[in-house]
Amino acid sequence: MKKNRILAMGLSAALLCTSSAFAAEMAKVEVEPAAAADLENVGVTTEKAQLVRMGEMATVKAVQTEDKMQSVLVKTEKEEIQLNVDEQTFVVNNETGVPASLADLKAGDKVFVYYSPAMTRSLPPQAACELILVNVGDKTPASLHEVGTVTKEEDGKYAITTLAGDMIIRTDDKTAISDVKTKNILKAEDLTKGTRFLAWYDMVAMSYPGQAYTEKLVVLPQTGDVSELSVISKETTQKTAQELEDLTPAKPTEKPTEGAELTVVANGKTLAGKASMKDGKAVIAVRETAEALGCKVSYAQEDGKEFVTIENETRKMTLEIGKDLYISAAVKEGVVGMTAPATYGVAPYIVDGKTYAPADLFEALVGFDTAVKDGTVTISAKK
Repeated sequence: MKKNRILAMGLSAALLCTSSAFAAEMAKVEVEPAAAADLENVGVTTEKAQLVRMGEMATVKAVQTEDKMQSVLVKTEKEEIQLNVDEQTFVVNNETGVPASLADLKAGDKVFVYYSPAMTRSLPPQAACELILVNVGDKTPASLHEVGTVTKEEDGKYAITTLAGDMIIRTDDKTAISDVKTKNILKAEDLTKGTRFLAWYDMVAMSYPGQAYTEKLVVLPQTGDVSELSVISKETTQKTAQELEDLTPAKPTEKPTEGAELTVVANGKTLAGKASMKDGKAVIAVRETAEALGCKVSYAQEDGKEFVTIENETRKMTLEIGKDLYISAAVKEGVVGMTAPATYGVAPYIVDGKTYAPADLFEALVGFDTAVKDGTVTISAKK
């Protein structure tokens, strides 16, 4: 599935600072981090808690109503998906930040959709839809997050660290914060853990977590317990996906067995190094593959952690060794987006000085297609 899940960016001169410098200036206010007990209450292990939603641009093909069930058939860059809509799906005007109507959607409309990665194996695949942003046009789509912690900094700004831990979003007295339904004006300190919100920003600091400033933040309705919707364990995700697959006949496929050795073809060139199957994923040698695709690769150590960075002319991805989280960001002005965090079940690791990671990371890097077929992993630039 496409990993080109674009999250919108933000604009602030403060983005040039490092995350460690910001942390030194923060003064904790009311909102506390998610405790282990809180996560356990929703069936989550603290080691594997993660956000599991996808977000990407799409074109509406049809709005369908059948037996009181609604769905929107959309075409992403790579495939058609049927997004199932229920009372928990929200539609927002990306331009104004106010509620919109599904009835106003028509074939050909450009939308930005957030949906579950757990999909049926039907044609087209089906997934539960969480949010649809309409009236996107050429504008940057809003980013969807949950609040993890809120901190007040010495300069008076507030730093909202997302529940996923992947972003720090700053607000100040110029930031308009409101409730999408009541239109009530809110303050950053009113936000509590788990609060679902949209933030508009165009640039993100090249750090982890990413850092951005927003002039507009809209709080969304909490559909039941938001943590149950957004923070689940890897095991739960796999179980949900299997339950959905059981609803439709499985297409016959032949997957390589665990540990199987695979040939790697990158940019039309057969590489010397082989891929292997690990936890159901084709794992490749990062440097050899990236360089064959025209990317630059660098290695660094910081605070006892190891990082490998892959970069081409438009995008950049930094892998943290031992962390199953893949995010890329634009490095060129005019290129939209930081991709949503993607997890593949295998964290990058180093053996004999070589870094290995799932081949799918190149889809998360954006601009590449990855396929595993007939004992070969094929990675190529999109045409």
